Amino acid sequence: MTPPGPDLDHWTRTFRGPLIGLLVSRGADWGRAEELAQDTFAEGWLSWSRFQGSPNNLKAAGAWLRGIALRLHGADSRRRRRRRTQELHEDLAADPPPPVDPRLEALDEAIAKLPPGQQEVVRMRYLEDSPPAHVAALLGITKKAVERRLYEARQKLRDHVNRAERVGAAQ
Repeated sequence: MTPPGPDLDHWTRTFRGPLIGLLVSRGADWGRAEELAQDTFAEGWLSWSRFQGSPNNLKAAGAWLRGIALRLHGADSRRRRRRRTQELHEDLAADPPPPVDPRLEALDEAIAKLPPGQQEVVRMRYLEDSPPAHVAALLGITKKAVERRLYEARQKLRDHVNRAERVGAAQ
């Protein structure tokens, strides 16, 4: 017998990728974003009786899960900031981080220069290969708005790469 409430598997398949992208765009590292996304689904399942709407309405479910995810991320960020002073002393003695591919660093820098709304949809769409409809449901905007932001972001990223290539060729 299926317990009453949302279809957690469906919510997870639909919103896992967009939630991870949303949390990464808000400053969580990849691993922490995955953990927070799972915590979001657990919290959603445990508190589904407070959900206003049909569990099958993706727009309502996405908005509700987004709220849970952002609340959990905010609490996690505050907790980590309090611990940061202690960890700073430990980090000074730690090994240096492994080298990062310069192309990935350049891409991350280019994405960071995008307006926040475009950064958000780029990370949500491409980090986990999430469909625009799922990104839209999670953000509470239309699929067309997501596609427009993605188009504008790709144009800006293309311009950034072209400028970087011109500068590199001139040197």
